[in-house]
Amino acid sequence: ILFEVMSVLVVGAGFSSSVLCKTLRATAPLLNVTVWEKSRGAGGRSATKRDGEHSCDIGTQYLTHYKSDKFFDPYITLLKSVDVISEFSGKIVDPPSKYEGDDCRHYVAVKGMNSLSKYFLSGTNTFFGTKVVSVKVQENKKILVCNEDNRSAEFDIVVLTMPAPQILQLKMDPPISPEIESKIKEVEFTPRFSLMIVFDSAPDTDWVMKYHDDSIIRFTVWDHLKRRKGLNPTLLCHCSAPYAVRNLDVKTKEEAGKEMLERLRAIMPELPEPIKVIPHFWRFGQVYKPYKDTPGYVILNKDPLIVAGGDSFMRISNLSKAAKSGEMVAELIRQHRGLPKFHFKDTLKH
Repeated sequence: ILFEVMSVLVVGAGFSSSVLCKTLRATAPLLNVTVWEKSRGAGGRSATKRDGEHSCDIGTQYLTHYKSDKFFDPYITLLKSVDVISEFSGKIVDPPSKYEGDDCRHYVAVKGMNSLSKYFLSGTNTFFGTKVVSVKVQENKKILVCNEDNRSAEFDIVVLTMPAPQILQLKMDPPISPEIESKIKEVEFTPRFSLMIVFDSAPDTDWVMKYHDDSIIRFTVWDHLKRRKGLNPTLLCHCSAPYAVRNLDVKTKEEAGKEMLERLRAIMPELPEPIKVIPHFWRFGQVYKPYKDTPGYVILNKDPLIVAGGDSFMRISNLSKAAKSGEMVAELIRQHRGLPKFHFKDTLKH
């Protein structure tokens, strides 16, 4: 008996797509899964910036798990068992109330938050620096996908996991239906400026993370203390959401970084002179208004299957919901191809 090997392209290497890839790899080995990611590394908005000998989480800072979230229990168990995450035991100053109490535990990744996605992507053909620009259904029911270098490849199934607004930047043939396009246009993200600041030495402190009630600075974290790793003292700063919105397309990341550093020196006068300052801008920082009715994914084309997934299509934007979307898309592909039923727990054996 000959089995047809179906090819699946996953666009994006964030947490949703990495969970999708591991689930398909473990439970549907006859699917040939490939990932194209426009950035230089995995993680998406849980990126870890590396600059020479220095590294720092510049997006998601930690993973919060609630006891009531039974769905995410297997993920926590697995990631702890393979030493990707460990429970955070440092001091957080003035956290939002949702991050306090006995109902939740915080976890950090010693190798950087992008190591979560890297773990789940392990074993999947992943190509970085590959930005998709067009997706076209051909007469033979194959999907021709082209990148910005004008290189292309054919696939049987395509999954788009980038922030929903970026889907509208793609040249789609056939085009997305007006109804779906209208709903995607309603999806909103809050932007964010971040600043990675490296020092030769750090002042004594009894806290690791701090939330600030300030018009410019919202959050600071000593990354080397958080990860408990022998790194140069590194402070990561996130601006406030209002500041980011106010300066969207007004200030460059360098201009915003300079203003953030000046403000930091005012509220943290004990800071020494930095040896390196690296600004970053997240146009799509966090989902503010998700896709209407939050279905978990949206089918853009039924045959051949083109689907959009990720936390843009979930009611809440966090790693648990991102994983849930990944599982939902995997289940959709299973049904579409008539594959045996599976659950994420099955992937723990692989």
